[in-house]
Amino acid sequence: MVITRRSIVAGLAASAVASPGVRAQTGYPGRPIRLVVPYAAGGPLDSTARVVAEGLGRRLGQTIFVENKTGASGMLGAAEVAKADPDGHTLLFTVTDTQVNNMLLFRRPLYDSLKDFTPVTMAFRAPIILAASAELTSTAPADLAAHFKANPAKASYGHWGLGGLGHLLGETFNRKLGLGLNAVPYRGENPAVTDLVAKHISLATASVANTQQHIHGGALKAVAVSGEARTPLLPNVPTFAEIGLKEPIFGMGIWLGMLAPARTPAAIVERLAEETRAVITAPPVAARMQSLAFSPVALPPAAFRQAIESELEIVGRVFADLAIEKQ
Repeated sequence: MVITRRSIVAGLAASAVASPGVRAQTGYPGRPIRLVVPYAAGGPLDSTARVVAEGLGRRLGQTIFVENKTGASGMLGAAEVAKADPDGHTLLFTVTDTQVNNMLLFRRPLYDSLKDFTPVTMAFRAPIILAASAELTSTAPADLAAHFKANPAKASYGHWGLGGLGHLLGETFNRKLGLGLNAVPYRGENPAVTDLVAKHISLATASVANTQQHIHGGALKAVAVSGEARTPLLPNVPTFAEIGLKEPIFGMGIWLGMLAPARTPAAIVERLAEETRAVITAPPVAARMQSLAFSPVALPPAAFRQAIESELEIVGRVFADLAIEKQ
């Protein structure tokens, strides 16, 4: 299943929270709000941002415009928000990579994800799945090792980009089990899943949303999912911990979250966090996102900052272990 803007918006736009909120005593917001998405329109991040913007705008009593600012692996859009006036009228809606992986992959990132931003809320989190070609007879670790030893020409896995969580998870899996896999980078996860279904590669890291239909239909098999618990969408698929891989990277997943420029007043940040929480936990919105394996988490600002700090440490160790060179 390919996630598109249309598929998400169609299911969510009509159910976005519409309860009008009373404006804060500070008069915020005093004008329309820009919600910057640092990746192209049409993807799941963009689609989710538009649903959040619609519901949040209604609660705040002000229009929220979603603006796609792409380039430099998401850094251009994030940097624009980092440099904006800290008055709550320019916000960032982004994914893990701009705030965690980019800080470690690039020699000269355009911002500091901890110093230049004030976290508002981690909205949703989704696991990463390691999927396998249907030609593999077994996805058990020992059987994978035997298969690739006997078939080295087919020893490969796909991921959605150097230094991304899919790459880090796939390569850690590869090395821990001694599989000898060749890493095949793609421009996004959809091409990797397409090649996996076509049996051009043997394994790939991807989202549950983009693989579950193929797994249910028998075109793919599932090895394991990241995170602390199994996903309800694939209850028979074990976590990496359940198959003996307990390194912290296997406990991570992709998150979608909102951030403001550093030094944004605490009252505005708390208001945004509270109202966004109401939008993303509304039953219709939460249920639709859960159908795509995105769990509403609604972490408050302090907890969101702690999560980013923790992930920077985990990912930093993996970068060092894998000897990934900065770009």
